[in-house]
Amino acid sequence: MPAAHEAGPLGFVPSPDRFHWWGELHDDVKAYVERKVGPAIEWWADLHERERDRPYAVVLGPNGLAVTTPRVNNQGQRTQSVRIDPFVPSSIKHAVVLQQATKPRGGLRSLVSRGKDEQSQQSVPPQLNLTQEMRGVLGNLPLEAQQRLQTPFLGAQAITHYRYYYYGNDEKLDLWCYLAGDKTVTFATGHRSLPNGVDPQHASWRLTCYQADVAR
Repeated sequence: MPAAHEAGPLGFVPSPDRFHWWGELHDDVKAYVERKVGPAIEWWADLHERERDRPYAVVLGPNGLAVTTPRVNNQGQRTQSVRIDPFVPSSIKHAVVLQQATKPRGGLRSLVSRGKDEQSQQSVPPQLNLTQEMRGVLGNLPLEAQQRLQTPFLGAQAITHYRYYYYGNDEKLDLWCYLAGDKTVTFATGHRSLPNGVDPQHASWRLTCYQADVAR
């Protein structure tokens, strides 16, 4: 299996939480999303990077993934476009990924890194069509979660769109992210606890990873 991405820094700025931004969405948009993807299994909403005073939202439901984007129509009215990746019925599945906070033991690591392990050291992170920022976010996740998110895209299937969101601070944060292609959507959400002095790659995590087949 490919190696893990290198963890990138997670910056934190004062900002309203996802419930605030969800409340900024028009009720018609929320109703449309629920009709298309079903009741939310996981979701987030945040300030859009282009429309700096308006939200976008991502909703994972049993019937699909919905991503809203703020727009201005030809009449100058503020609207939301909604992208839907519909799922093959009953194709969504999930797995729980747990990681306990640890501190690497350098001496032991150097002993077991010799011999047959040399080949695994040569493995590299998957070369997917992701920004360096997204790779850095993925690098903060446990290796198993990274693999569950990315494995469907290691072959011919390209990633067509992706997003992430996290909220909290260095010690306690909640994170959501997804990768989507023409055939598959993967999604992860969970909570990180990072004791003082522990490297982010050895933090405590509890994540749920989802995967679903896209109906085309």
